[in-house]
Amino acid sequence: MRTPHIDALARRGSLFVNAYCSAPYCNASRMGVFTGALPSTTGIYHNEPLWEVPDRKPTFVELLRGAGYYTFGAGKVFHGVFDYATAGREKSRDAAWVEVSNRSFLWDDFRSNSTEPLPEARPLNRLFDFNDFAAVPPIYHHFDWGPIPADRENDTPDAQVVRAVSSFLQAPPRQPFFCAAGFYKPHLPWHAPKRFFDLYDVDKISLPLVKDDDLDDVPPIAREWALSPRDHELVTSRHQWPQAVHGYLAVISYVDDLIGQVVAALDRAGLAENTVIVLWGDNGFHLGEKLHWRKFVLWEEATRVPLIVVPPGGSAAQRIYDPVSLIDLFPTITGLAGVPSHAPDAASLLPLMEDAASARTAPAIMTWGRGNHSVRSDFWRYTRYHDGGEELYDLRADPHEWSNLASDAAFREICKNLRRTIPTEI
Repeated sequence: MRTPHIDALARRGSLFVNAYCSAPYCNASRMGVFTGALPSTTGIYHNEPLWEVPDRKPTFVELLRGAGYYTFGAGKVFHGVFDYATAGREKSRDAAWVEVSNRSFLWDDFRSNSTEPLPEARPLNRLFDFNDFAAVPPIYHHFDWGPIPADRENDTPDAQVVRAVSSFLQAPPRQPFFCAAGFYKPHLPWHAPKRFFDLYDVDKISLPLVKDDDLDDVPPIAREWALSPRDHELVTSRHQWPQAVHGYLAVISYVDDLIGQVVAALDRAGLAENTVIVLWGDNGFHLGEKLHWRKFVLWEEATRVPLIVVPPGGSAAQRIYDPVSLIDLFPTITGLAGVPSHAPDAASLLPLMEDAASARTAPAIMTWGRGNHSVRSDFWRYTRYHDGGEELYDLRADPHEWSNLASDAAFREICKNLRRTIPTEI
């Protein structure tokens, strides 16, 4: 990966090497971050509503605003989507933005996405024929990769986020502020300026290691999730695997460039000495690992996420290997801001940042749909599905999760101990 700006940010603070989302899905993951609660507590497993729930838990944005912080945001912060269905059906060069979970009462000022520029003659990967758009399954409306026209680079929603946030930082309010820069990429479709595709030679890209029989020892639910839809079969049969990975690399480097611009704006404004910087992503992504693409599963690739926390003024660079959860950002951010909060599912990251040698006792918990939970401890991943199916992987010896040890009697006690950490559905 070519991510010089993210690498530079990591050198300014704490890089959490083993950070995990609470759910491998945009809305559920983001609501976990902003409430500091697991899906089993909030009841938000997919797109369930939060705001109208009686006695709902407040988000940390509300707590900060209530404590006198000015709240500013731009882009995809809470969940929202682009309408690729209409854009594809009408052969439009733009997809309109639809807010889903964002609410005006969270912000003193918020700059929403509007449209996303799209290449003509889509899909660029030619996996489907958009001239017969009614025959294209909805999940493939945005399953595409390739460069956007150079003259539209400044029209991307993420470029507009950079402009909005940079402008805000140039003239910040007098009171303390919380500023959220919500980049849409690397979400599908993997469309980015050509110069980021040019960073990589598609003929020299290393593809993920994949075993053809990798799903033979997983429970039926996991196999169904992995093969619904059969993305890997489609991509490989049409000889698009290297091109797809190329697209993913390109959009990662594109977002890296945008992140660099925002951090540079913060530094230019002279605010870095008194500002916490947090970089996080809401879920991981499979590129063929375990014969799966996208997220929507409870394996490492779908649930492991980037997480960097830089305290005011920066600190000595450190890598923290204890498994942590994105929901831990809730007490971390409120703690750094001096705002009282209560998040029983989460644990502040500050003790680890202050002493990386300190050890976590509780594992990171991930959930995908009611009753399906995965536990990530020091080097074990244990998953239990709602029908009792189980998986256990020793990530020291098996980082690709190729050998499910759950049925091996030698590991029965480990499964039993990890099973005790699975949350109760509320």
